[in-house]
Amino acid sequence: MARFNCCRFNHPCPICCPCIRCCENTVINPVITSIFGFFNNLSAGTIADDAIIPLNFVEGDSANIATSPTVPGAVFLAAGTYQVTYLAGGTVPAGGTLAIALRLNGIVIEGSTLMASQTVGDVVNLSQTISITVAQGSTLELINVSGEATTYSYASMFVRVIE
Repeated sequence: MARFNCCRFNHPCPICCPCIRCCENTVINPVITSIFGFFNNLSAGTIADDAIIPLNFVEGDSANIATSPTVPGAVFLAAGTYQVTYLAGGTVPAGGTLAIALRLNGIVIEGSTLMASQTVGDVVNLSQTISITVAQGSTLELINVSGEATTYSYASMFVRVIE
C-alpha cells in the first residue's frame, strides 16, 4: 500500500532517514497546481437582482482563468476541473435576505446559492468553496439572487485548477 509518510520519523518518502533504510513503498504524490486566478471588487455597490456582481482580475494565470472577453465582470475558464471559492459581503435589503450564487454559461450552478436571512440593514458575509468541471470557453459569474437590488461592500473569487 502506498503511503505519503512512512518512515518512523514521519519524513516524506522517499527521503532517507539516517537511522533507518529508505522506504521502499510506492510513493504517490498529490497533484499540486499553481494555475489559479484571483478576482476582487472592494466597492461593488448596489447590484440589481439576478445581475452580475462585477469582479476584476487581480492575479493569476490569465491563459486558463481570466476576465471574460464577452461578459463584463465575469470570469473566463478554459476546459478543466476547478475549485472555486467565492465570497461577498453586503447589507441585508428590505426583503430580509441577502443571497449570492454562481452562474455558469447562463445557468445557476446547483448547490452554489448562499443566503442569509437577517434584520434589514445588518451586514452579512457569505462564503463557500465548490468544485466544478467546465467545457472550453466557459463563463462564470457571481450574481445577486436576493430577490431585489442589494448593496454589496465587497466580493471576491479564487479559482484554482485541480485537474
